[in-house]
Amino acid sequence: MANFDQSLESLIAENVSDPAADAALEQALKIVPRGAFALAGLTLSLLLLAWLAVYFFVFLPRGPIS
Repeated sequence: MANFDQSLESLIAENVSDPAADAALEQALKIVPRGAFALAGLTLSLLLLAWLAVYFFVFLPRGPIS
């Protein structure tokens, strides 16, 4: 009986790497981080605008604390 380094799981078609799928995955991963950074930037901008609105329309009209 011959010794095989591969297990039966590596011979199943689902477990074999597909170069076309790997290329599609690489292409998708090039796009995803840009979207995440855009979403984070948009969220940060909205948070900053909300803080400025509270500052100008709530804190400044009350005047200095004495």
